[in-house]
Amino acid sequence: MDEFSVGDTVRITGRTMTGNVGTVIHLDKKNEKYLVRISAVTQNYFTAEELEIFTS
Repeated sequence: MDEFSVGDTVRITGRTMTGNVGTVIHLDKKNEKYLVRISAVTQNYFTAEELEIFTS
């Protein structure tokens, strides 16, 4: 689970929410997932394969 860190800006590439950009806010090491906040009211868990670093 070293691909991303809390605070990283990522783009979602998986089936759910594809194309959205958010910020990693939590690392769930037990389940190997990253909690990504997409907006003030939307956040979800993703695997490393469903994310990529966002560069503008």
